[in-house]
Amino acid sequence: MAIKKQSFMKGVFVIMGSQILIKILGFIYRIIQTNIPQFSDVGNSYYGSGYMVYTFILAIATMGIPNTISKLVSEKITLGDRKGAHRIFKTAFLVFVSIATIFALSLFFGAGFISNTVLNNPGVKYTLMALSPAIIFVSMSAVLRGYFIGMENVSEYSKAQIIEQIINCVFSVIFVFMLIGQSPEIMAAGSTLATTVATSAAFLYLVRYYKKNRNEIWKEINNSEKFAIEPRKKIARKLISYAIPISFGSVVSALAGLIDVVTVVNGLQKYGYDIMTANAKYGILSGKVDILLAVPLSINVAFSVALVPFISSAIARHRKDEAINKIEYSLKISSLIALPCTFGLFVLATPIFKMIFPNAPEGAYLLQIECWLLFFSVLSQTVTGALQGIGKLAVPGFALLVGTAIKYILNVIFIPMFGEVVPAVTSIIYSSTAFIISTFVLYKTLKEKMPLKEVLIKPFIASTFMGISVFLAYKLFIIIHLGNTISTLLSIGVGVLVYAILVVLLRVLNKEEIQQLPYGNKLCKLFRI
Repeated sequence: MAIKKQSFMKGVFVIMGSQILIKILGFIYRIIQTNIPQFSDVGNSYYGSGYMVYTFILAIATMGIPNTISKLVSEKITLGDRKGAHRIFKTAFLVFVSIATIFALSLFFGAGFISNTVLNNPGVKYTLMALSPAIIFVSMSAVLRGYFIGMENVSEYSKAQIIEQIINCVFSVIFVFMLIGQSPEIMAAGSTLATTVATSAAFLYLVRYYKKNRNEIWKEINNSEKFAIEPRKKIARKLISYAIPISFGSVVSALAGLIDVVTVVNGLQKYGYDIMTANAKYGILSGKVDILLAVPLSINVAFSVALVPFISSAIARHRKDEAINKIEYSLKISSLIALPCTFGLFVLATPIFKMIFPNAPEGAYLLQIECWLLFFSVLSQTVTGALQGIGKLAVPGFALLVGTAIKYILNVIFIPMFGEVVPAVTSIIYSSTAFIISTFVLYKTLKEKMPLKEVLIKPFIASTFMGISVFLAYKLFIIIHLGNTISTLLSIGVGVLVYAILVVLLRVLNKEEIQQLPYGNKLCKLFRI
C-alpha cells in the first residue's frame, strides 16, 4: 500500500516528534529576531498583531479542512469505499481553494483598512500584505493533509511541516537581517514574508508525494468495493456542513487572539503608556510568552489530530468502549504533558527569559501568570478531538465563544485600570471556561465519569514535587556559581528525572499504557512494571 496506514500511537508520536522539532526551529528565529535591538519587543508587536489577524482569517478560510476531510475520508475507507474517499478529496480541493483565494485577495487589498481602522496600528499593514498569499498555500496543503490523515497516515504531512518550518526559520532570519536599518514594521513584514515562501514549499512537497503514489492510490480505488457515486454538489454541501461547525472552534480561538490585538494596545494607551511602550508590552506577550507556551500546546496537537479519524472509525464500527479507552488514555498523557510544563515555566520564568532573551529579558512575570492556562488549553485540544470524533462538532466552538466573550469584556474593563497583567489573567479564564464546558458535554454524551484521580490528581502531585525540586536545584546551582544558563538547564534536567520517578512511583500509567509508548516494553523492564 502506497500510503501506509499507521497505528494510533505511532501516528501520535510522528506528529509529536515533528511538532517538537518545528517548535525548536520556531524558537530559533523568534529568539534571534527578539534579540536584534532594532526589532525587539516593538517588532514582535507588529509581527504578532499581523499574525493574529492572519490566523483569524486563515481559520475562516480553511474552515476546519483537515479534520473535516479526515473524518469523511476515514468513514468511507472504513466502509471500503476508497473511490468515494478520493472523490471527497478532489471536491474538497476545488471548494476550499476557491474560498481561500477570495480571502487572500481580501486581506491583501484590505490590509490598510484593517491596520488603520480596526487595529488603530498603521504599522501592521505591510505584515498583513506579506502574509496574504500564504492563505492559498495553507488551504491547498490542508486538503492534502486531511486526505492523508483520513487514511491514518501522518508521516508525510509531518515531514511537510518540518520542511515548512526550516524554510520559514532560515528566510525569516535572512529577511530581517537584510532589513536592519529599516523601521520595526518593515522588518516584521520581511519576517512574515518568509511564511508565504515556506507554505508554498510545504504544498509543493505534498503534491510531489501525492503524484509519486497516484498510480498505487488508483489501483486501490479500482480494487475496492463498489458503491454508488455521490454527486459533487452533495459532497460539497456535506463538506461545508461539517466544516462550518468544526472550523467554528478554530475561528473563535483565533478571535480570542485577535481580541488581544484590538484591546491590549488600545487599553494600555488608556492605562497611560504611549503607543511605542504599549506595542512593546504587547510584544512581550505575543513574542515571548506565547512562543514559550506554544511548545506544550503544539506537542499535544498530536492527540487532537489523531483522535478524530480513530474515534470516527470506532463509532462507525459500534465500538464505543474502544473510543472511551482511547479518549481517557489521551487525556491522561495530555495532563502528563501540561502540568509539569506549567510548574516548570512558573518556577523558572525569570531564568528562562534571561537565558533565551539576553538582550530583551523583560516580562518574565507575565509568563508566570499566563503559564497556568496550559493545563486547560492542552486538555481542551484533546477533548475537542474527541468531541469531533463522536460527532459533537459545534460544542468546542460554542465553549470557546463563551470564553472569548468573557475575555473581551474583562479586557475592555480592566486593562485601562491594571495594565498588561490583565490579558494574561483573562487568557486563563478563557481557556478554563472552554475546557469545563467541552469536558462536561463530552462525558455527558458518553454517559461516563472523567477519571479525575488518574487524569488530574496524580499528575498534579507529581508536578508539584517536581516544581519544588526544580526551584531548590536552581537555587543550589546559583549558590555554587554555575551561572544562569547552566543552572537553568541543569535544573530542567533535575525536574525531568524527578518527574519520571514520581510518575512511576504513583503508578499514573499502567503496564498496558506504558507499552503503547515508544520503547514501552523496555521502560517496563527498566522500572520492573
